[in-house]
Amino acid sequence: MRVPSQLDVGPFTLHLDVLAARLQRQRHRLRQGLQAGGVVSMLAVVVWLLLPVLRGSGTLLVPPLPPEVQVQLADRPVRPGRIVLPSGPHALHFTQPGAFPVTSVIQVSRQQTTTLIVPPMRPIPLVQPVPLPHPQSTWLQVSPDAGSGWRLTATRPEPERSAGAPGWGPPQPEPAPYHLHLDAQGLTRLPVLETYAIADEQTTRDGARFWAVWEPHRGAPLPGVAGSLTLTRPTGTQVITTARSLRGVWWSPGGRHLLVAVPHAQGVDVLVVDPARPQVDAQVPLITVPGTIHHLAWSPDGAAAVIITSLASPSPPHVARPTPPADAPPTATALLDHTAVLIQFAPPGADARATRLRVPPARPAGLIPLAWTADALWWVTDTGLGLALDRVTLAAGVTERVGPLPDDLVALTVQPDGTLRIVRPTAEGTLAVQRWPADADATLVVLPTIQTQGRTGGIWQGHELLLATGPTALWYVQIQPEALQ
Repeated sequence: MRVPSQLDVGPFTLHLDVLAARLQRQRHRLRQGLQAGGVVSMLAVVVWLLLPVLRGSGTLLVPPLPPEVQVQLADRPVRPGRIVLPSGPHALHFTQPGAFPVTSVIQVSRQQTTTLIVPPMRPIPLVQPVPLPHPQSTWLQVSPDAGSGWRLTATRPEPERSAGAPGWGPPQPEPAPYHLHLDAQGLTRLPVLETYAIADEQTTRDGARFWAVWEPHRGAPLPGVAGSLTLTRPTGTQVITTARSLRGVWWSPGGRHLLVAVPHAQGVDVLVVDPARPQVDAQVPLITVPGTIHHLAWSPDGAAAVIITSLASPSPPHVARPTPPADAPPTATALLDHTAVLIQFAPPGADARATRLRVPPARPAGLIPLAWTADALWWVTDTGLGLALDRVTLAAGVTERVGPLPDDLVALTVQPDGTLRIVRPTAEGTLAVQRWPADADATLVVLPTIQTQGRTGGIWQGHELLLATGPTALWYVQIQPEALQ
C-alpha cells in the first residue's frame, strides 16, 4: 500500500515525503537525545535511592502519650517507642477529643535522638443554648451571681383572665418574673426571689446560705414602721423594722456586706449595711443614684461592685425593654439611659467609697461588657463617637483612658500580661474571640453554632462567657484559658 505524499488537515497540508526526509537527516541527533534522556533518568533514580544514605537518619523517641491524644506521621499512627526516620523536618499531626488539631514540625538530626514533645492542645469552647423557662418568655436581665455562676431573669407571660365587665373585680397584680441560677450544673429556680419583690439569696461554694427579705407592713398602720427586713445567715436570723420602704437588697460575695436601696426624691439612696449589726434608718447613704437599680456586677473577691442604674421610668416586670437596632449609629447607644457607679468596700474602720463611671453602651439583657483584675476595673464606655476602654484603679479610684475599642465589641477579658481578648461578630455572622490590639493572627477561636442577628451582649467571668444574641437567645460558653493563647 503506497503512503500518500501529502495529507490534508482542514485548511492545512502536510507533505509527508518532506517530513520523512528531514527525519532521516536528523536521526543521529534524535538518537543522541534519547540516550542522554535515558542517562539522566538513571542518574535521578540512583540519586533518589542514595538520598537517604547521603542524608543519614536519626531516632525519634516517642514517650508514653496521654490515652486521648492521637499522633500521626504521614497518615501512619505513631506509637510510643523508638522510630528511625531520615534526617530532616517531619510534620506530626496531633488530635484530641474536644481540642483543636495541631500540626507540629520536628527536626530529626543525623545519628541523634530527638524526643517527641506533645504541643499544647487548645480546647474547643463548649457552647450551650440556655432554654427559656416558658415558650413565651424573653430574657430580661443577666448578670454574674454574687456567689457563683449567673443570675438570670426572664419575663413571665400574662395569665389567662376570665372575661368580665371592665372595672369589676380587684386589680390583678403583674406577674412576677422568673428568677434562675445558671452554672455548669444547669439551671435552678430561685423561689425566694420569685416569692418576694424585695429579696436576695446567695449560696456560697461551701454551701453557706444567705437570705435577705424585706416585706411591707400589713395590718393596722404603725408609726415609723414601713416594713421589716429579715436577714438569714449561717449564724442565725435577724429581723429589724424599717421606717422607709426598700427598693432592693443585694448580698456581697460571701455575705460580708449587704447593699440596700432606699427611695429618694432624685432616685434611690445606696446604703452599705453590716449584716452583723444591721441598721437602715440611721445609716448614712453612701451615694444617691438616679432612676432605679437595674443590676449589680461584683468583683471576684467581693471587694467592689458596679451598680447599673436605669434612668427611664421602670417598665412592668414582665415587659422587656427594647434594644437599639443592629445598624444604630454609635450616638444612638446613649439612648439606653443607664448610669453606672463603682462601689468599693473598705476594711474595718474605714468608709466605703463610690465612684461614678462613664456611660456604658446599650446591650441586650443588660450584658454590659466589663472585666476585673486584681487592681482595676476595665470599663467599656460609649463616648457618643464610638466605644472606648477605661481603666479604673481600685486603690485610688482614678480613671484613665486606655484607648478606643471596635464598635461591635460584645465582651472582653484581660490576660495576665495586660492584653485583651475580645468577642466580636465576623462578616459571616458568627462570633470570634480575638486578640486586642489586633494583629495578623487576631482570631483565636470562632464560637460554633452561634449566629448573630443584630446587637449582641456578653460578659466574661472567669472561664465562662454568657452571650445574648436577642431577647430569646441566650448562650452559655465555657472557654478554657489554653484556648486564648
